[in-house]
Amino acid sequence: MLLKRLAWLGIILESTFADCQYLSRPDLSPPKLNITVPALSGTESGLIFVAPKKAADLYEDVALQAAPYIYRDDGELVWSGVGYYAGYVINFGIMEFNGDPALRAFQGSMDGYRLRMNGHHAILNNTYQTVGIVRPVSHLLSSGHEFNVVGGKSVLIEVSTPVPTDLSMYGGDEEQKWVVSSGFQELDLETGELIFEWYSLDHVKPSLSDILLKPTGPWSGRSASEAYNCFLINSIDKDDEGNYLISSRHCSTIFKINGTSGDIIWQLGGRYGSDFEIPSHLEFAYQHYARFRYRSPDGSIERISFLDNANSDAQPHHFTGRVSKIRYIELNHITKSASEIWTYPAPDDLIAMAQGSVQFLPNGNIFVNWGSAGAITEFSENGTILFHAYLDSYPSENVHTYRAFRSNWTGISSEEPAVLALQSQSQGLMMWVSWNGDTETKAWRFYLHENHSGQKIDVLGTEVRKGFETRFQLDLDGCLEELQKYSIVAEALNSAGDVIGRSRPVVIQDDSPYRAHIDKLEDQYFEKKRILLVQERMEL
Repeated sequence: MLLKRLAWLGIILESTFADCQYLSRPDLSPPKLNITVPALSGTESGLIFVAPKKAADLYEDVALQAAPYIYRDDGELVWSGVGYYAGYVINFGIMEFNGDPALRAFQGSMDGYRLRMNGHHAILNNTYQTVGIVRPVSHLLSSGHEFNVVGGKSVLIEVSTPVPTDLSMYGGDEEQKWVVSSGFQELDLETGELIFEWYSLDHVKPSLSDILLKPTGPWSGRSASEAYNCFLINSIDKDDEGNYLISSRHCSTIFKINGTSGDIIWQLGGRYGSDFEIPSHLEFAYQHYARFRYRSPDGSIERISFLDNANSDAQPHHFTGRVSKIRYIELNHITKSASEIWTYPAPDDLIAMAQGSVQFLPNGNIFVNWGSAGAITEFSENGTILFHAYLDSYPSENVHTYRAFRSNWTGISSEEPAVLALQSQSQGLMMWVSWNGDTETKAWRFYLHENHSGQKIDVLGTEVRKGFETRFQLDLDGCLEELQKYSIVAEALNSAGDVIGRSRPVVIQDDSPYRAHIDKLEDQYFEKKRILLVQERMEL
């Protein structure tokens, strides 16, 4: 039954860091979605794509299993990317690759003290096999802040490089001579050839930065590894005229860049030199995910959206608000002014000190990731909250994701279904089955498989798929001893009743070693059912 939204749910499921949750896959420990506003009927279709990690210790201490994940609206896991991506994984979502839907994410390493990443962007097809790797050209290291596919043909990625620069005019001494020139490249997706590149130090002085040059340590400019990170591009977009929109987090400024010369066409925000008058209620800082949304035929009006973080862990004394917001604004080139179309604040007065994304959905809804606050929200076009969840984070905000998206996805798992079969004196024959990444199974059919002959003997029954893991139980009084001759096979059935996957035969084990864990999972299941029933009664 589709749950109805409660106006700010007062009952919150206990949020504990995820341990083993699935008897058929004890190796998987995905973060749990703590859903405080269940999905309304107006919620856009599709699955939720996140790559949770732990915020503590400047990203060095990660979530129990930091990886990309796909979830349903009800918090059920669809796919765990553990083992498919490795290292520091961010910016996980859907893209088009060679005309087909595909997954993509950045994987590599992260120096949390310097906010410097290196790695590459890996592309997986709908069977979760790697089909592409994207790396920058010009002997540069790839960073993970952006991966934006343009028209299915090219991709925008963020790159940066340390450059020796005189910093004396910015308060530096003779030993402080290194600046991070933050930039981007547009690459041909098929060939990897460079289409365009741009670097901040060629166009923007470090004096525009909100980040102060430090005397020692990270961002002090005393070596290439400690280079002054004064700009930091965290998003790049391209319009149909070939111009680019970039967000500089450390300048609290959004720039429009000429796609031929690289010159700055205009800049919005920042403490120095905005080309548009910004009313006080629209002031923003440390923003993320700036995107072109509209341009009038004569070019006099442009509209953009972005997440206004309003504060930062990099320079916390400079802020424009105590609640993060998503903003949709109009830029008038005749009056040189910025005006609000709408602004939606984060639920629960959340403040995202870093990271975040704003996705405009096909039905007009807006899907938002609140970055380091560890939460995701779906708004209707008029600002009604249709869905809200914490990423195993409430109330500590210890787990978060750089970006999050909602998209339709059909996954065909290249793994085989996983099965656990147990016999119990009190509960008969119990089976649990799962199939990581599969989206097409509607029911499971269970067989007895004779160990001696290797033949299927009998159909035990069919069970409708419940979620990531489905349980099936049979009362077999007086027959338990006979089960030693058999194994269990599970077959996956699609909506037409066709077999689309089959497990290997698994032996039937005694339930004693599993008993405590089974009881724990059952207690959690019934507690969840009880809370959902309370929700429904409260709504009535």
